[in-house]
Amino acid sequence: MTVQRLLHVLVVDDENSVRLSIEMGLKMTNSFAVESCESGEDAVELLQKNTFDVIILDNRMPGMSGIDVLQWMHEKKVIIPVIMITAAGSEEVAVEALKHGVFDYIRKDQISKDRLAIAIKSVHERFLYRKSMIAREAEDRVLKEKQKELDSLQTFHNTVNSLGQLVEKNVSTLLGNLKKKEEQFLKMVSSGDHEQCQAAFKELSQDVELVASGVNSMRNLSTVVIQKLEEIKIVPRS
Repeated sequence: MTVQRLLHVLVVDDENSVRLSIEMGLKMTNSFAVESCESGEDAVELLQKNTFDVIILDNRMPGMSGIDVLQWMHEKKVIIPVIMITAAGSEEVAVEALKHGVFDYIRKDQISKDRLAIAIKSVHERFLYRKSMIAREAEDRVLKEKQKELDSLQTFHNTVNSLGQLVEKNVSTLLGNLKKKEEQFLKMVSSGDHEQCQAAFKELSQDVELVASGVNSMRNLSTVVIQKLEEIKIVPRS
């Protein structure tokens, strides 16, 4: 039987009665490991040392307010879902907190052990889902970029292959024409110049064959690359 991991919760509130009530209530559910502190400064210190699954954060505190803690988390890229607790009539603060990435807020006069436990689990599940979606979107972007590169290489291969076929065809025709021209020149020059004429045409033919060989090597290399790419071909996720 798999033992379910306790969610690690940080409770931040300067009112001892509220903080201790929340801490004891959550511990009684046997679903949470709870730490608590009484100020925004203490919360920042704990966040630099430990990791938490969810933070329950009061806004109105001496020194650093809850909004200040949220701003610090944003600046330091501390990504933990937060439930803001506010006093009655603090809806404007709740709205401001939501702009800073708070997942949920609960009024202090509406807090109960069961409601808070449900809210924590819901916020944690939503956070994990959002995190997985962000990771998946990032992975999809990488896959799309890789697919673009593969498509570019395929286009390059097709271009090289078409060019190679054209060069191969023209080289064959060109070598045939050079042979005919050589025969014509040999008839036009004296026998003493035959050797020099043949050497010149031989050099021209070798140059043509060298170009053809280079293009053919490029085609072969391109084919090998494409074959390797086929072996690691990206399969789109459904």
